[in-house]
This record gives sequence, C-alpha cells and structure tokens, in this order.
Amino acid sequence: SPARGTGFELRFGLGFAATSRVPTLRLSEDTSLSSRDAVSGTLPTAGGFRGLGGHTDFTYVVRPRLTIPLVGFGFYGAIGDHAPVRSAVDGTLATVQPWRMFAVDALGPGLGVRLTHRRYFFEATARVGAVLYGGKAELAAGREAVDADVIGLAFSARAELSACRRLDPEQRVCLSFAPRLYEVRPLSGASLNLTWVWGT
Repeated sequence: SPARGTGFELRFGLGFAATSRVPTLRLSEDTSLSSRDAVSGTLPTAGGFRGLGGHTDFTYVVRPRLTIPLVGFGFYGAIGDHAPVRSAVDGTLATVQPWRMFAVDALGPGLGVRLTHRRYFFEATARVGAVLYGGKAELAAGREAVDADVIGLAFSARAELSACRRLDPEQRVCLSFAPRLYEVRPLSGASLNLTWVWGT
C-alpha cells in the first residue's frame, strides 16, 4: 500500500492575474483590406494585463512534505480599463485593444515543499511554463477598418505560496499567492487564487 500522504491531487480554482508587460503580439494570419492584398507582421505592446479566470492543476504528493506539480492549465479574460495601443503594422494603422484580450496558462513540472500542522498546511512551489496571450487589433486604411486576431507567447517561471485548510480527509481549500519570477521581464506580475483540492 502507498505510504501515508502519498498520492495524486487534483485542483480547481478561481483567480485574479496581473502582469506589467505582455509579449510582442503578431497577427495570427494575414489580413486583407480592400486597399491591401494582405497585412502581416508584429505589433508593439505597452502596459500589462489584468484578468479573472479559472485554473486546474494535477500534482503528485510524496509523503506529506514533498509535492511535484505535474501539469496545469488556466484561462483568464481581461477586466478593468486598458488603454488602446496605437501603432502600425506592414504600413497599415493598427490599434491593439487590450480589453478584448485573454491569457491561457500551460504550466509544466515543478517542485514544492509542504509543512503541515493539524488541519492546516503551508506550501511553497516553483515551476515553469508558457503563457499564450490573444486578442483583437483593429487595422485601418482610409475609411476602412477590420478586426484581426493577434497572439503572443511568453516563457513563464513562477513561485507559489499557499495556505490551506483540510475540510475532510480528501478535500482542502487553499489561498495562494503566485509571483511571476520571469515573464517577458523579471518580476513581471502575480496572481491570487482560491483553490479547491481533492486527493490523498
């Protein structure tokens, strides 16, 4: 039989994410206007991203003290005021609309330690992954304007500090703070999450 406290955990949660900078965005495909056959290229970005969303995670626990996050995913939609970013791409006026953006997290393996005290435990983990940012930009030529999809990809290295309370032998609820150690630039942001945990 497995050692006490060893097994898998499945996590679901809600969270708020904020970053100070998003990666360079590019048009996801060539976009045509009546005065131009096709427009393609990258767009400069300014400012960051703030979003609300959900996440899920799969973790292996080695006894009660060592945790190995395996894979995680999250999705966040933009909230709040975001100023438009005006520039040009391939000779065409372009306005990135950050309030129409979203972010998709894909987190890979990591390593963590856990300290338990009665019905409570505290955990610190570190892991790497990638973030895909997507959204809309308006391309304008004369009086014509069309929407175009834009995407950007960034490497992400994160830490996570969690405080959890055991509800029953298989369920816990956790409040977590996750600084982004590197994403586009060092110490670029953080997320605050409320998570439900099921498992050993």
